[in-house]
Amino acid sequence: MSEEKKKKVLIVEDDLAITDVYKIVMEKSRLDVTFVSLGQEAIKIIKEVALGQELPPDVILLDLILPDMNGMDILKEIRGNEKTKGMKVFIFSNNKEQDIQSQNPTDIKPDKFIMKSGIAPTELVELLEKELY
Repeated sequence: MSEEKKKKVLIVEDDLAITDVYKIVMEKSRLDVTFVSLGQEAIKIIKEVALGQELPPDVILLDLILPDMNGMDILKEIRGNEKTKGMKVFIFSNNKEQDIQSQNPTDIKPDKFIMKSGIAPTELVELLEKELY
């Protein structure tokens, strides 16, 4: 029996304490995780996917507050490109879903909202595996 291919996850998060914890937990999972801490790094990956230079992640966990840009701008970039608009994007934030929607009344929507403070790292891995497998 061949080994199941790991699903690709891109996590856009600038809090290194959070990423360190998630790296440890996710190393033991069925997920192949890439972490970036800047919005521009995420945009670069998205553009490479659009150009066919990079395989798309199976899901993007996207923080909204980043040092160089707003996560909603990254989501707009993803949804605005024909080749990336179907990518699965989960907002991963401590902002409430209603607050995010009221600040962003466009039709550009993520696939899911996940409250960082409301989910343990192991629960996040379980949620991602359930969504992707």
